[in-house]
Amino acid sequence: MNSAVFQAATLSGRAKKAETAMPLARSKGRLRQIRRIAAREFGDRLRSGWVIACVLVWLGAIGLTSFLGLLQIGRIGVQGYERTVVSLLNLVQYLVPLLGLLLGHDLIVAERENGTLRLLLASGVTRLRLLLGKLLGGWLTLTVPLVLGFAIAGTVIGLTARDGGVGPFVKLAISALALGLVFVVVGLALSAFTKTRVQALVTALLVWCVAVFAFDLVALGIMVSTQSAEAAAEIELICDTTHVNAAAADLHAAYESGGVEPAERDMSDPAAPAWLALNPVSLFRAVNLPSQTGVRVPAPTLGMALSAWLVIPLWLASWRTRQTDF
Repeated sequence: MNSAVFQAATLSGRAKKAETAMPLARSKGRLRQIRRIAAREFGDRLRSGWVIACVLVWLGAIGLTSFLGLLQIGRIGVQGYERTVVSLLNLVQYLVPLLGLLLGHDLIVAERENGTLRLLLASGVTRLRLLLGKLLGGWLTLTVPLVLGFAIAGTVIGLTARDGGVGPFVKLAISALALGLVFVVVGLALSAFTKTRVQALVTALLVWCVAVFAFDLVALGIMVSTQSAEAAAEIELICDTTHVNAAAADLHAAYESGGVEPAERDMSDPAAPAWLALNPVSLFRAVNLPSQTGVRVPAPTLGMALSAWLVIPLWLASWRTRQTDF
């Protein structure tokens, strides 16, 4: 009798453990599918030369900017961290969104044109896992050259320039990775809504032009026409990318006068206007040059804006793939 009760209790315990382990196993299975899709995407990019091309382009650009940035004042040498941040800002805000869109624009439409998308979905992969795996693989393709470039440049600057202002450089690197992720997921959404790679490429280039060039001009025109002259001048300072050149001039002037570091950012700067969250490039610029734009971006605002720019395009891509018969 006691033996039967013991066996029943043992079987009941095993059943409960099995029930507990099943969701965990399913969760591991889902993550395994996402990892496999991401690894496949990264491997395809590596074989096609995308990863190598991105590494060469980014290393060359960041190397020239970091190591030849003092030429405009008649010197050759490695800039310090803060001077490198100012020099790299324009490069990052133009190049990283472009690379992100180019890497994301064909994530779905290329599979559709090649006839492999239907096979992937028929193998038991859900549409959401497919999107997440594709997104992760595309972002890794962009992350590898960015991390290599910033790591190599940061190491060389630290060994040669002896500049202690590494904080802004690290912030630039992290925000560049986040900016790249945003534009990869935007490219993923464009890929889900277009029917051919040509359409996706043209749309991606239009989005890049709007985000990098047109948005600031339109926002500036609207805000200036509805604000006072003083407010309009502040808005123009936020939108105008020429403040980057002015910041560079200030840093080089400090370098000539004996290496005096620029003044610390005034924490009493007003919070960034809400419309900056509508464009990740403008938000990126305000985050990395608060002393030149005259505004600061609160952490909650930055977190909510980044979450919105990641979740909304991914949701749109998921909705589109559910509505489309592949």
